[in-house]
Amino acid sequence: MSSADASVLTEVGMFLGSLAARDLAARSRQGLSHDAASWAVRKRELTESSSARWAGSVTKATHDQWALTRRGHMAEMEWLRGQITRIEARLARPLGAKAEKRAGAVRGYATRSEWHAKSRRLRVLQNRLTALQTEWAAGRVQCRLSAGPGCVAQR
Repeated sequence: MSSADASVLTEVGMFLGSLAARDLAARSRQGLSHDAASWAVRKRELTESSSARWAGSVTKATHDQWALTRRGHMAEMEWLRGQITRIEARLARPLGAKAEKRAGAVRGYATRSEWHAKSRRLRVLQNRLTALQTEWAAGRVQCRLSAGPGCVAQR
């Protein structure tokens, strides 16, 4: 591939990436109120800057990305709930308490400093869960793992 071809492909990629980022932000703002009519509006808006074929591909891809992120949020919320339950069970036990398998009791934390660190960790996890539940209820998505140019759904 020539340097001119590479330059053209870079420009096209940046252009389509900007369309996708803009559409993902629009899709995220729609939240749970998304329907076929709003999808058509987004596609028409993108068609002004590109072809109908590209606009259709971009809106389909960003809708799929939104749905994938929602599934990821659900999985993260389930994980957070499990972690919170586990830490709460151990915090409720006395320091140094042995596990009682027959009674279904977990062991307690070994030291006061470990207990304190885990109680702080519990608050962090609870706050994270609350924020995710708020986003989930509103139908918003945010990119958490990437700070890349496509990560604009939080705007």
